[in-house]
Amino acid sequence: MNALAPVLTPFRTLIREKCGVTFKNDALHVLEAAVNKRISTANLSGHDEYLKVVRDSEEELHRLIDLITINETYFMREGQHFGVLCETIMPELLSRKTGKIKILSAGCSTGEEAYSILISLIEKYGIGIKKRVEIYGVDIDRNVIKTAKEAVYGNNSFRNDERMLMKYFEPRTDKRYGILPLVKEGVDFQVCNLLRLPYPGELQKMDVIFYRNVSIYFDREVQSNIFQNLSNILNPEGYLFLSSTETYYHNVGILSLKECNNVFLYHKKISMGFDDRRKYKKTLPPLQPDIRAAKMEPSLPPVVQPKPVVVEKRRDARVIFDEALADAMQKKYRQSIAKLDELLKESPDFLKAYALKASLLVNLQEMDAAREVCNQILEKDEWNLEAHLLLGIAAKIGDALDEALKMFKGALYINATCWLAHYYLADIYFSQHDVPGAHREYGIALKLLETRGVEDHGLTYFPLSFPVEQLIHLCRHNIDKIRAQHQKD
Repeated sequence: MNALAPVLTPFRTLIREKCGVTFKNDALHVLEAAVNKRISTANLSGHDEYLKVVRDSEEELHRLIDLITINETYFMREGQHFGVLCETIMPELLSRKTGKIKILSAGCSTGEEAYSILISLIEKYGIGIKKRVEIYGVDIDRNVIKTAKEAVYGNNSFRNDERMLMKYFEPRTDKRYGILPLVKEGVDFQVCNLLRLPYPGELQKMDVIFYRNVSIYFDREVQSNIFQNLSNILNPEGYLFLSSTETYYHNVGILSLKECNNVFLYHKKISMGFDDRRKYKKTLPPLQPDIRAAKMEPSLPPVVQPKPVVVEKRRDARVIFDEALADAMQKKYRQSIAKLDELLKESPDFLKAYALKASLLVNLQEMDAAREVCNQILEKDEWNLEAHLLLGIAAKIGDALDEALKMFKGALYINATCWLAHYYLADIYFSQHDVPGAHREYGIALKLLETRGVEDHGLTYFPLSFPVEQLIHLCRHNIDKIRAQHQKD
């Protein structure tokens, strides 16, 4: 156990209760440094005295939160999201809304995301779009909100799109850049704790919410609560963007996951109204006559008892599956597939059997047959992780890289901790000379392998050629290679 844990436990509990941030043992040094800094600055005797102060003072709690929150962002981060906003979502909203369209950057940090939203809209629709939109940015950290309102940035904020420097920013004498007033005045920033209700009135009835690279700092319960809060302030037919490295399971029952131009986002569909339910009811088959009335009918013929049918005892589907999996592990692929076909005749909804069969077909290089089986899975379960992974692998083997990217991104929106999807994405990005993308995905795969091990790959059957240590070494080697190439360029 980390030696710091007992001392810092009350602070961890308080911070989680107040703002939802969860500190794992390997990140306690961040919390320790912040607590010690405040103890020294306030000239207090130690942890016990400071804990009393921070519990009693909302102002002191905010000072501590300001020190521990991580605010790493830059302009046009994950630019494909802004493309979907401008090319697909905005035309729909503009066509059906007469009032202003409300967009929220939740967890906006120092403001780059919120300003990127407005700049993207201006690039697409011209400066007049400001009359049709209201853009808000909120964050729990008062210091970053202050920076967002000042709108002055260094070179690091433009790592993804330096052309904006010439068009939307003015150079300053301190080698930093101030955003032009026409953009600065188009975003309203304020401090807001996403975990605490109610939200301010102006943050109600949003049409689009960007909530990206924020929830990874929260545990599952806090994520769910914030997701529910954001869903509640989203208008019917509104949209919610998450980053490519975080997701909620698609069956949370709040919003529907939707794919748009290889980007996954959430959509708040309008519930079925009374008139729709009445129309739906008319399409249902007529009810069978009441059985009690049937008994009273004198003209009914006597009931003839059917002869007993002798049912042949069938083997349990799970037993057959386990036998097929054992055959697969011994590389008896054809024998395993034969057992799976036998199983699926009797149990056509046994999805694991389809997935195992598709995996074996991929190993046999029978890609068309593997894709057919995967599509059978998706007909039964649209967001099945294994089907997305296997279709991605099949596409990658066939050099259909756009299709592979789509499938692996879909896999991550089903399970963001699937290291295998991150690894394959990194491999594809590297082959396409997308250095930032490859570096990011290899880094995530490495972290997942180090913390969760190799078993969380997402497939029923995946014959690994290397132990986890070699996979970790391979990720590190590729990261070093990318860094060396980047320095050379």
